[in-house]
Amino acid sequence: MGTGNKLPTVPLILLGFAVWVAGAGCGRHETSPPKALASEQVAPTIETAFKEARPEIRETANNAVAAIRNQDEPRAFIQLQALSVRADLTPEQRTATARSMMSVLARLQIAAANGNKVAEEMLKQYRAGK
Repeated sequence: MGTGNKLPTVPLILLGFAVWVAGAGCGRHETSPPKALASEQVAPTIETAFKEARPEIRETANNAVAAIRNQDEPRAFIQLQALSVRADLTPEQRTATARSMMSVLARLQIAAANGNKVAEEMLKQYRAGK
């Protein structure tokens, strides 16, 4: 019988599958999580991202900026959380909100560590809701 001319189909199929799996990750853009903004960048970043937003969204963003400028981290965090759950944000607005929340969250942690009871309670509520 002339089996010398037949190609081993199962090993070729496995080899093809292995090449496909190995190449499946090629060409994908890895996205890293957003990084926290420096404290002094939060207000201008939010202002820029939301300057063209609808009035009700811009109002929440403006409230967040006012709280940030007044160093009222708990209020700023609440406003940023309200923005973050909106489904109608642009990608730029969503990124600005996420990066700002991380910055304000870090400031909340510092305030809580320094004895700010409101910041401490806000962190407890935030952690309980995660």
